Amino acid sequence: MTFSDTPDYAVLLLGFGAPVLGLLFAVYYTMETAAIPVVYRPSNKKEEYGEIDGKSQPLKYGSNGSVNEADSSEVQKINDSLIRISGLITRGANSFLYTEYGYMVIFMVVFGLLVLFVLGGVRNWTTGIGTAVSFWVGCITSIASGFIGMRIAVFSNSRTAVKSNEGIGEGFTTAFKAGSVMGFALVSLGILVLMILVEVYKALFSNAYKDNGDCESCTVTMYECIAGYGLGGSSIAMFGRVGGGIYTKAADVGADLAGKVDQGWDEDDPRNPAVIADNVGDNVGDIAGMGADLFGSFAEATCAALVLCAQSPDLSVHFTSMSFPILVSVGGLLACFLTSFFATHFFPVKKDADVETC
Repeated sequence: MTFSDTPDYAVLLLGFGAPVLGLLFAVYYTMETAAIPVVYRPSNKKEEYGEIDGKSQPLKYGSNGSVNEADSSEVQKINDSLIRISGLITRGANSFLYTEYGYMVIFMVVFGLLVLFVLGGVRNWTTGIGTAVSFWVGCITSIASGFIGMRIAVFSNSRTAVKSNEGIGEGFTTAFKAGSVMGFALVSLGILVLMILVEVYKALFSNAYKDNGDCESCTVTMYECIAGYGLGGSSIAMFGRVGGGIYTKAADVGADLAGKVDQGWDEDDPRNPAVIADNVGDNVGDIAGMGADLFGSFAEATCAALVLCAQSPDLSVHFTSMSFPILVSVGGLLACFLTSFFATHFFPVKKDADVETC
């Protein structure tokens, strides 16, 4: 039995089942992160310090390991500061992304129409319309991937800080699970939307998997249209990485000049407003931009492999053979389910050295 003899329902089960499972896994990790209260609880370590508005003074503990009543106001200030700074970063990141997405929508409409009319005039209108629709779907999915990553990042920043105070293991696990949300959601969303796109186009192209000629309803034309999905992903990644990266660097340099050079403050001093902008830039550039970039790379590589497969007269007549590039990503997703537990359950971080070996 060859791979092409694999029944179609097996491919559909893996192609739809694995990404749905991945999205549920991302939701589960999100709920676990959300269950962590944003409340600073001082531990009874010897060198526990409360840092408020540039002051760094040791907290005093009672016999039961809790902070003395005299220092309880300092703990409350830490809680208030934690929530305030986290809220500022969240609002800043949202403002930046919403503004950037406004320009992205204009680009999506203009470039999508350009693709439609150019390919419609040069090739045929089926190719033009099909590619433009795939392009718009890829753009929207890429935006969603980056936005999910940014939201979980700003959501988990303060919670990671709280858990890190309890120990490096707790902080690492919180950060790892929060980071896994974007990874699982991004790949799962990419595979799921691509599978839906393939199924919709398969129903619209009457000669799909029957003829790999150059007709308007053949397999080659169908997958050339689907290639617009990768183009949309990479186009949004350009905005996310370049726009977010420039903002990040400008805020970083501005924070250093205004704080360390001009005022003599420490790195990331909360009194420096530019530090908030710097942290906003880290979220929108290194997370939202990176999320869109990762999706673009996945979509481009998968669509390129599908277009190449469609050129083969032997592969293009079998749905299972044509779906092999997608199943490769499905296999990677399933492998990540298992390996993610090694860092959080089988070999949890207990000391600094474990971070490098987990």
